Amino acid sequence: MGRRTWILAAGLLTLVPIADTVVWRIAVGRLESGFDAWAAGSKASNATVTRGKAVPGGWPFAATLQVRNVTISGGETLAPDGVTWFAPSVMLRLSLLHPKSMEIEALGEQHLRAGAGPDTVLTATRLVAITSLESGDRAGTIDILADQPKLVSGLAWTASAERIRVHAEIQAPGQSGEADKKFAFSAEAIALPEPTRWPLGSTVARLDFDGTISGPLSAAQTPVAWATAWRDAGGSIQVQTLVLNWGPLSVTASATLALDDQLQPMGAGTSRVAGYAAALDVLAGSGALSRAAATTAKAVLSLVAGAPNEGEPDEVEVPLTLQYRTLTMRQVPLLRLPEIDWPGQ
Repeated sequence: MGRRTWILAAGLLTLVPIADTVVWRIAVGRLESGFDAWAAGSKASNATVTRGKAVPGGWPFAATLQVRNVTISGGETLAPDGVTWFAPSVMLRLSLLHPKSMEIEALGEQHLRAGAGPDTVLTATRLVAITSLESGDRAGTIDILADQPKLVSGLAWTASAERIRVHAEIQAPGQSGEADKKFAFSAEAIALPEPTRWPLGSTVARLDFDGTISGPLSAAQTPVAWATAWRDAGGSIQVQTLVLNWGPLSVTASATLALDDQLQPMGAGTSRVAGYAAALDVLAGSGALSRAAATTAKAVLSLVAGAPNEGEPDEVEVPLTLQYRTLTMRQVPLLRLPEIDWPGQ
């Protein structure tokens, strides 16, 4: 290798870290200015964002900004005195090698409070949101990942899960002029709040669902105004697949849902239900379903399903209808759902 080649190689080795440092500084500056612009813009939604010191880091492979003592307050349309969320630290991360997405991770023990109500503590081994920075067909995507999240309320209840995954995606408007809004949710080992007595037990082994929201999601002053506008514009939710494993019950379903004239859910779908006999017995034993309704439902389902093979759970595919807050199976009422009390209604 000649002297000129050695000089060129040494020059490149010197320039690479300098260029990386320049890119890192620009990326960190954009992270901080972007955070501050978002905080300033949140005032348009009647929200207030405050923060403490921002500490840059992550060099040489990423640009990170650790923002201390982040508080977001607002949401008076959801609660009379608003909602407040506090995190001791929020980490923003942008990969310098693959800068197509940004990670936003909440660190430490977070606090949630509605107005002057009791404090609720949120902890997780990992709680991160990943948002796409790409432009093109998709107007925006976000993934929220929570490992071992746990809520501890000042009202003496606790809820947790082993893992929760949320995905939301808004695609570019189609021929109708409306953007497609897709969603997916997955959770494992959900420990429901105690000391409430849950009809099928306090642990949901699995809950997955995904689908599409149609109809304009326009901004409104209150949730009831938003729901009314969405309903009047023909808004609906198509649940493509729902999987629920709760106690003895296993359900796979699909449905189309909307809001009725009282802003209560209504819709229809089909479901494949396994373990229905044991689940109906548990529901009747807990008082969630009358003995007569449970007996009738079992009789109807048994006629439809036929006798299962030895050692196999009872399984049946049935249509479901939700109307006037009553879930009906083949014209047999199963459950009466609680009324949704919309804030501002």
